[in-house]
Amino acid sequence: MKKLFQFFAAAMMVMPMLASAHGPTRQQVQETIFINAAPEKVWAMVKDFGGLHNWHPAVASTELKDDKTRVLTLKSEGNPTITEKLDKLDDERMMMIYKIEDMSVVKTITFNSKDTPYYTFPVNNYKSWLSVKAKDGGSEVKWKGKFYRSFMDNPPVPEGQADQDAVDAITGVYTSGLNNLKAIMEK
Repeated sequence: MKKLFQFFAAAMMVMPMLASAHGPTRQQVQETIFINAAPEKVWAMVKDFGGLHNWHPAVASTELKDDKTRVLTLKSEGNPTITEKLDKLDDERMMMIYKIEDMSVVKTITFNSKDTPYYTFPVNNYKSWLSVKAKDGGSEVKWKGKFYRSFMDNPPVPEGQADQDAVDAITGVYTSGLNNLKAIMEK
């Protein structure tokens, strides 16, 4: 019995260490906005995979590499880029699914004795859903993303690379884009 007690006591001491040794966890952001415009009109703007710069204020330009790959150039310092791949475009359900394939490295720091890149956004394995549906005589636009933070190693995490930094960055992208889409569509 004494050995069993010692085993459980040791296990209880190790458990907190194992929990803190865990890498990143999958994060999710979802933003929704009501737009006083016909869903078909809003969907026509949103579904244009080569036209994100027409309604998102952070995007300077969109270049289509092929019908399913776009390169976004952002308006921020150094004009970083994001390459995205269209997984699905469903006109009947007014929904698209896409993912980030590649991003610019905006800077590199040395952290824990190794070079650590900072990408355009502090996310990794990013996948997004963008949909439009009829609601209350207008449109409900929903933008949802699932992702990990970009720093995939165990803690400690470099400044600006934590889970919350990733969530905050994507939330900012979604809210600024949806608010501008609303302003454009309701003119």
